[in-house]
Amino acid sequence: MVKVKTSILMLIFLATLIVLLAATPWGGEEMGSYSFEPREGNRAPESGIGDIGVEIFTLYIVAFEVLGLVLLAAMIGAIYVARKELPR
Repeated sequence: MVKVKTSILMLIFLATLIVLLAATPWGGEEMGSYSFEPREGNRAPESGIGDIGVEIFTLYIVAFEVLGLVLLAAMIGAIYVARKELPR
């Protein structure tokens, strides 16, 4: 019975993931350009944190999402390994 529930949950998760991936605009339309140039009279930023954020969430979004799933799987595995067996 547990395997059936797990299979159903897995199918729901995969279906949700596929729907979200299919509905995501992957840059097919022309998007406005991002710029972190200072306005007139302001000084230039000293770090590239804004540029890093733009790179992560535009160019490397697939790798970022996959890394999130890998970390989730690692957390679930760690919880499974660390749990105590209850006596029956």
